[in-house]
Amino acid sequence: MMWSDTHFPAAMRSLNPSTRAKAIEIANRLVAQGDMTKQQAITVSISEARRMARLSYSGTDAAGLYSSHSR
Repeated sequence: MMWSDTHFPAAMRSLNPSTRAKAIEIANRLVAQGDMTKQQAITVSISEARRMARLSYSGTDAAGLYSSHSR
């Protein structure tokens, strides 16, 4: 894996720990797929993790949302 809980992009610094963990997971998967650059993966993963957190906090089940972005 490229990023971890202790080694992550500066852009993820302001995320709360659970949202950051999800963003790291998503970013690592996107980079591993090879479909986008690291910077694109960081941007997409932060946006997606924030969206999933909002859905989770609103009581909506966010499980499986990421799978729609898998290729």
